[in-house]
Amino acid sequence: MPDIISALRAAAAVLLVGNLLIVCHEMGHFIAARCLGVRVLRFTIGFGPVLVRHIDARGTVWTLSLLPVGGYVGFEGEQDAARPGSYAGKSLLARMTIIAAGPAANFGVAIAVFALLLALFGAPGFLPIASTVVAGSAADRAGFHVGDRVLTMNGKRIETFEDMRPGLRANPGKTIRFSIERDGKTLDLFADPGAIQEDGKTIGQLGINGLEPFHQALSVIQIAERAFGKTWQAIVDSVQGITKVVVTGQGSDNIAGVVGVAQLTGQAARAGTGPLLALIAILSANLALMNLLPIPVLDGGALLFCAAELVLRRKLSARAQAFGTRAGVAVLASLFMVTTLHDLAQTGLFRWIAGL
Repeated sequence: MPDIISALRAAAAVLLVGNLLIVCHEMGHFIAARCLGVRVLRFTIGFGPVLVRHIDARGTVWTLSLLPVGGYVGFEGEQDAARPGSYAGKSLLARMTIIAAGPAANFGVAIAVFALLLALFGAPGFLPIASTVVAGSAADRAGFHVGDRVLTMNGKRIETFEDMRPGLRANPGKTIRFSIERDGKTLDLFADPGAIQEDGKTIGQLGINGLEPFHQALSVIQIAERAFGKTWQAIVDSVQGITKVVVTGQGSDNIAGVVGVAQLTGQAARAGTGPLLALIAILSANLALMNLLPIPVLDGGALLFCAAELVLRRKLSARAQAFGTRAGVAVLASLFMVTTLHDLAQTGLFRWIAGL
């Protein structure tokens, strides 16, 4: 019974997270369209038989369908510019804004969730306490002992172990004054960190390790800066990972499709609120990034059509758009099949079948 409950909880988490991100994405399109005067005909969550249906004061039909997977927003006059409040009748800039609002919403969700995590749990780090002192190192020669806590470095207050790195990088071969706390007393130690090469740069190396973890409370500005930074890093990591797979063929184990994402979500849900929120933020940033790929059917493909319109100074023909859409569907279907097969292979399913 506990296993069944755990599986149901994981399945619920997968549906909740997936639909939350999709709804936020579509809500970005919805809000941008409303602000720019485009009439929204329909906002649908899921597909199949309609369970709940509501028509708001502006005539938008809101529906929740039986199978809660996916969603879309339907606009007035998507191809007919003659209709009042039509999407097609808006300027190129307005249409591009509506298209880009979906990915922008997901980027916003990622930043907001990272900010929530930092506000709730603080920033993980290590205390500036010497857990080990490397024999013969600059710290050893200066008289550092295990348990010493660094208070200041050249007069600058040190609150985390990481706070010392900029000073060491900026002062290779120079004597640095450390104020430390040892057995309740404050002492001054002077260390020459020497000079070593790291990634083509000359930096100083002290020779102590900090292994005592803690969570640092942050100011509102620090939370905002780090939330932006973590979102950007999630995007950079994804781009680098995909590039590595395409260029070198390595790192494919880190690529996940629908099945892999479902597994990760279930694991994160079982691990607790913090890991689940972190995964939501990363998935939201990646959903925005994937939607910006220049593949018709995705928002990036729609932006590509707009770019072509900007260059040609006319809209692409219906035939050209239809061809691009069919090609986009084929590409997405291929990607779905490849990633799903990869995920299933990672689970060992094929090895199990071969052993029957």
